[in-house]
Amino acid sequence: MTVDVVLLFRGCFRGTTIPLALAVGEDVGAEVYGFVDRLKRLVGKEMLERLDKVFEEALRDEIRVALNTDNLERGFPALVERFWLRIAFSLVDLSNSIHTSLASGALTLAEFRGVVEELAKSLAKRLKSSGYKYADDLVYAMSILVERDLWIADRVARLGLEEFANRLTSRAPDAVLQFAAYSMYLAFAWTSATVAVLNIVREYSESNIDALARWSHEYAKEVEGYIDTLDLLLDDEVYSNLLELGIIKRGNIKR
Repeated sequence: MTVDVVLLFRGCFRGTTIPLALAVGEDVGAEVYGFVDRLKRLVGKEMLERLDKVFEEALRDEIRVALNTDNLERGFPALVERFWLRIAFSLVDLSNSIHTSLASGALTLAEFRGVVEELAKSLAKRLKSSGYKYADDLVYAMSILVERDLWIADRVARLGLEEFANRLTSRAPDAVLQFAAYSMYLAFAWTSATVAVLNIVREYSESNIDALARWSHEYAKEVEGYIDTLDLLLDDEVYSNLLELGIIKRGNIKR
């Protein structure tokens, strides 16, 4: 599979949260809509509209195919790649703007965390009330997507984007590539299954939804493990001690 590491560091705020939450509609709290209005002022209404537009295009293309194809397992890697190529530039623009707002103090990390958690809570409620048999798998997968987003946001706020990226790519390039790949697979599988379960799209194969939900759970377990591994390696003292003890080798760390 083709993996663009830049998407991990430059697009570190998950792009499906806001578009999907807006699609959910009435069950999203007023405080979240207040945040979206503020976000429009900070990053520009046009930027969010572009992201919404590419998300809608993905619903009609890659996500529709994933939910209806007779060859999901074989075609899945190409669909993931097409999905991320479609949304990448809009995500990078939005992420850069959010980073700028966090760095300037126009937006605090606590505010961002609160809104992401509120969005997740709203979506979890909808998923659980759907009666879908694999709803718990989707809720778990979403919790890991949120954990990943907030972990990256917190570490970037502490270290700066360049230092965060440099430490991980120099200390564990293979692990970073796998983390990025599993993150992309997870986001696409979870989004595709969730929009069907929440009836945002109405045309789908039940067997495809079930497969995507189960894969979401498996990908989420991998992402969760990589978060734990990579977080240890960000600490200079821990990293140095692991090298000295011979537990790891420089630039050759795998989970």
